[in-house]
Amino acid sequence: MLGLILATQLVAGTYTYKATLGGASVGTSTLTVKNVGDSTEIDEQVTGTISGTTASANDTLILGADLAPLRYHMDAVQDGSPLKDSARVDDATASVTDVHGQNSSFDLQASEKHFVIADFGFFAGLLPLPAQMHAWNDTPFLVVVPAIARSAMLAPEANAIADRPAGVPAADVAISFTGETPFTIWYDPTTLVPDEIDVTAQGLIVTRER
Repeated sequence: MLGLILATQLVAGTYTYKATLGGASVGTSTLTVKNVGDSTEIDEQVTGTISGTTASANDTLILGADLAPLRYHMDAVQDGSPLKDSARVDDATASVTDVHGQNSSFDLQASEKHFVIADFGFFAGLLPLPAQMHAWNDTPFLVVVPAIARSAMLAPEANAIADRPAGVPAADVAISFTGETPFTIWYDPTTLVPDEIDVTAQGLIVTRER
């Protein structure tokens, strides 16, 4: 029964994550997951540094009944300057407005069944990834980064073996993704909530406060 619930909704609650880059703290992200009817809303508050400058931001991601993204928007202040972007998914097309106010769109290809919306420096698009992969049977997807209006196809790496980091719960399982920036998510197999994300090539580690 729990698996059926997770296939349509994330576990509601508040989750806090700390990010380190090369061992130095770079930010804190607090996310609140709310189930609203058949949809899921993820609201995120972020504080930290971007390229050596202080930044604060909030973003909201709305997921449909199958955990596919429907709408996204971000508002930030970096070194005193405002930034914002947004995305909207309609069927097989994602429409994006980047931080420069430019509009663009992305279409799913034959091998891609879903979109994932994941902005740089934010966690809202990564939090549901384990649940999405379970609901979508690990099928390839198109990840869209609204801030820079870029996209890339991703899929879990079959038979990937990852070394368990210190501090990750013994019961956690891993899911790894390859591409320009390979990363691994360690998550609770019962709730499907991530406990740690490792972007080894960049020295970036995001850990959940438990």
